[in-house]
Amino acid sequence: MSSVDSKLFMPALLHLAAGLVCAVVLHAEDAKPATPAAIPDTNDGSTLYKTVCTACHGPRGEGNDLIKSPSIAGLPAWYARSQIASFREGRRGHDVKDTQGMLMAAIARMLKPEQIAAVSAHIESMPLVILAPSKADAKNDLQNGMFIWQDRCMECHRYNGTGELAFGSPPLIGLQDWYLISQIENFKNGRRGTAQGDVNGAKMVFSSSFIEDAQSLRDVVAYIMTLNPPAPPSGSSDPFEKANNAKKAKDATEEKINRHGE
Repeated sequence: MSSVDSKLFMPALLHLAAGLVCAVVLHAEDAKPATPAAIPDTNDGSTLYKTVCTACHGPRGEGNDLIKSPSIAGLPAWYARSQIASFREGRRGHDVKDTQGMLMAAIARMLKPEQIAAVSAHIESMPLVILAPSKADAKNDLQNGMFIWQDRCMECHRYNGTGELAFGSPPLIGLQDWYLISQIENFKNGRRGTAQGDVNGAKMVFSSSFIEDAQSLRDVVAYIMTLNPPAPPSGSSDPFEKANNAKKAKDATEEKINRHGE
């Protein structure tokens, strides 16, 4: 196959693969496939989410461990827009070893700018989903994790992991531990953050280089998981309430760590 043929063939292949992966998982869970044959001709964020995103990211935005789709519920609209743009423009999902990223890139390229804005706003409106850690390990050192967090992460992602628009830093609360580990590994090995023009990604490539080994990575992710607030009441979307819950969770964790160190 010539290079020209490959350029024409690969986008179609990725579009087909995205639908097949989601459809297979849904079939395994006895659910009806929700992946559309084409992007619906609408700018309604709720409709776009249901038809384009639900199959992989779940009806509540809770993600899907089986196909390594992260939780996205409650992500700020500015961050969702920027990441979809990164997938569309080749800053994410450009490495052949990043299978999930390549699938997202294929889907992102099918969305119109106004649809991206609409679905991003809907994602932000979804209540945060708090998931239990999947990699609980007695070997994880929360004290070391807290040190790494305070030294390398807190300045941009803030003390409670809620992120900071001014730095282009997303919230880390509400994300699965396996996803946090995989993305930090992607920054460390150059699968993410190395594309030209990815300024915020380049900062993460630099910061992740200070996480020296696999155990340190597990330690800091284990600490990040302690920053998750309690699950909010159904329908609650008050940002002040979320921040207050996150602070309470952080204070309780630090008290636990201090008792452990005594």
